[in-house]
Amino acid sequence: MKKNLALALIVSMLASVALTGCGGSTGGNGGNGGSAAVGAEYLNLDGTLPIIKDVAAFEKANGGKLTMQIINDAARTVEVKDLAMVQRWKEDTGIEFDWKVMSSDSAAEKLSLMLTSGDDLPDAFWNFPGGLSGQYAVQYSDQDVFIPTEDLIDEYCPTLVKILEDNPQYQKEIVTPDGHKYGFPYIEQMKGLVMTSGPLLINQNWLDAVGMDMPTTVDEFTDVIYAFKEAGDLNGNGEADEIPVLTMFGPEEIDTFGSYNMFYRFTGCFGQADSYCYGNYTADHLAVIDGKITFTGWEESIRKTADYFHQLYADGLLNVDCFEATTTTNYTNNELIQDVAKAGVLGCWTDMQITNNDVRHEYAPIPQLTGEAGLSGFPLNFSEMQDTSNTTITTACKYPEVIACFVEYLISDPSLSVQSNWGAVGYNYYEDENGMLCFNLDERGDIIPVAPYTSFGEMRTNTTPARGSMIVLDEYYDTVCQYTYDAVTLLQGQYVNGKEEQLARGTNVPKMLMTLEENQRLAQIQPVISDIVDRYVANSVKNGTSDAEWNAYKEELKAAGVEELVSIFQTAYDRVNQ
Repeated sequence: MKKNLALALIVSMLASVALTGCGGSTGGNGGNGGSAAVGAEYLNLDGTLPIIKDVAAFEKANGGKLTMQIINDAARTVEVKDLAMVQRWKEDTGIEFDWKVMSSDSAAEKLSLMLTSGDDLPDAFWNFPGGLSGQYAVQYSDQDVFIPTEDLIDEYCPTLVKILEDNPQYQKEIVTPDGHKYGFPYIEQMKGLVMTSGPLLINQNWLDAVGMDMPTTVDEFTDVIYAFKEAGDLNGNGEADEIPVLTMFGPEEIDTFGSYNMFYRFTGCFGQADSYCYGNYTADHLAVIDGKITFTGWEESIRKTADYFHQLYADGLLNVDCFEATTTTNYTNNELIQDVAKAGVLGCWTDMQITNNDVRHEYAPIPQLTGEAGLSGFPLNFSEMQDTSNTTITTACKYPEVIACFVEYLISDPSLSVQSNWGAVGYNYYEDENGMLCFNLDERGDIIPVAPYTSFGEMRTNTTPARGSMIVLDEYYDTVCQYTYDAVTLLQGQYVNGKEEQLARGTNVPKMLMTLEENQRLAQIQPVISDIVDRYVANSVKNGTSDAEWNAYKEELKAAGVEELVSIFQTAYDRVNQ
């Protein structure tokens, strides 16, 4: 239930929201449309830099700096205004934002209160919690909070116009049901990286020690992990601390791109693969089959996968805390940060989560496994258009054209967009003799961090706000930049795991912007349905399955509104694809 808290908070105060405007003067394309003419003497709105050519005159006319609300990364130790990329943006554009920082812990509730009351609106929002910018845009589309941006995009963002023309699926995903665009998108093309789970890995050293080959079928996989259990001290530390299989059964909000709950990776081996993804979680357990939205959470493959995992659980092959994972207590914060290998098989988003490089190099990706009725893995219900409406402009903004020109500045220079997304030159990157962004790696291919930071992630977090309305395209790799350092082995592992076959199924449900009424209803029924599935899987893995419990499970799903859920998604899917 917790995983849908953000969406529930968005709609929970809906009934109390007045239908009149809720704050701020309407600026630019949102209303008076006159700021470009008024600011002609101190603004460049033709794509040249700086955007603000007379900062003092602009801030006098605007009443101060442009304000930008940001949901801050909890791991950030550098103030947003002091980040290397923020300083570069200021030097290039003349824009110095007054960053309004909000803690991620309570962001959903605080934003709902702010947007409902209309008090103290910033000029723009940099980002929103949980990839939900589109839902915020839809909810407040008729509340005089956000201004439509399609005219701004057409006039000031030629790079974005071209990207949307070249990717018609993004055009479908970015338009709200009222026909408008709000804000600007975050697009991260990485050769389909975010469209399947992270790698399923096996300890090659352990595999060699038990004298077995890399498994290619579920039966061979089963034989291997039982061999791991019987082998004894495979990591050589003199302790009985080896775990044949690491997995976790929740919560979904810490399961990055469906990578840690191994259960769903195996559903395709027993029939119809089940899909989920926190980035599009209202579409959990849905698939597009022959053009129809189908609920896959009650397919027979669920029950058969539960039978399989029950046997593993009963025989002690799973980590004992697999049902107790929390944000801070899970195997990514425990077994994966040890100085010896603790697991035979594990799922991860990236093998960089194994923090000891020597241990990390022990692992290899498992080829796609063949089961009794299909293949392992599943395509995620997600999109490389990860956020539709980041950098939304509010009705409090007098100069929306300046925000639009700033977005164009960010995305029109591929090198700048890459650094703004992943980190600055001098930290995550250096420029080679051809100006290509490269990583500073040691002889084994591990990044050499720049003090005081110890990892790629720390350098990223403390040199750029990231995300926002960045756009990174596949064509940038090997021309503008090396493929993202911490995802190289991730992508390679995905391909070994069967990425191409999984994507070829074409069953994933894309991100779609729902109507306000659809979002309201989803907030009521989808968390209940998702919770029913979670409870059935957990109970069945622990205790086994029975015909009576399976039938009761399906009846409980019907009573919770699963058929209505499918209908809502089918309506949205047909609307987007008409």
